[in-house]
Amino acid sequence: MDSKIHNKEMNYDEKCQILVIGNSEVGKTSLLIRYTKNNFTMQHLATIGIDHFTKDEEINGLNIRIKVWDTAGQERYKSLASSFFRNVQGIILVYDVSNKESFDDLKIWLDSIKSNLGADNTVKKIIIGNKIDLEREVTKNEAEMYCYKLKIDYYETSAKENVNVKEAFLKLVHLILGSKLDEKKESLVNLTLRPSNVSSSEENSKKCSC
Repeated sequence: MDSKIHNKEMNYDEKCQILVIGNSEVGKTSLLIRYTKNNFTMQHLATIGIDHFTKDEEINGLNIRIKVWDTAGQERYKSLASSFFRNVQGIILVYDVSNKESFDDLKIWLDSIKSNLGADNTVKKIIIGNKIDLEREVTKNEAEMYCYKLKIDYYETSAKENVNVKEAFLKLVHLILGSKLDEKKESLVNLTLRPSNVSSSEENSKKCSC
């Protein structure tokens, strides 16, 4: 492999591996296309098996490579093979606010996570209620209460109208990297506040009127 190409591919400080799961037709692929390409189409090829999208972000001075795995096409099984969870750091569970069944099935997807990763797994999770541009079958309050009990962050999005999509993905990235982003932010603040190179004796001599 050409070294220049290799260096270009590795030119990031941190990386995040995210898995997106949920029922069929809740808009998982549309969310990924909107986030990674800022595009939306009513028609796209169905994902076969598992596919991934990549997005680079700069947060607090850190270059972050975000790889998001799309599981569209596996929803009919309401479960995923353990290989899909390999090296995953974060999971987005998606349902459609205009489809009550997709909301009710979140429990099945959460059980799938537990069976593959164990009840004490440390993988970060958020829940997205997509398609808020359509007529609702699930109220925002109902979804918020559900997520509050689970202690999982909740976002409502519209891939079509580009509402809250980036915010939801970046929230999960912050949950995954957490302290690393905070440390980088703190170091940037300290660098900004660092006093000039003038020594205290030099400063005093400039202030002296004698």
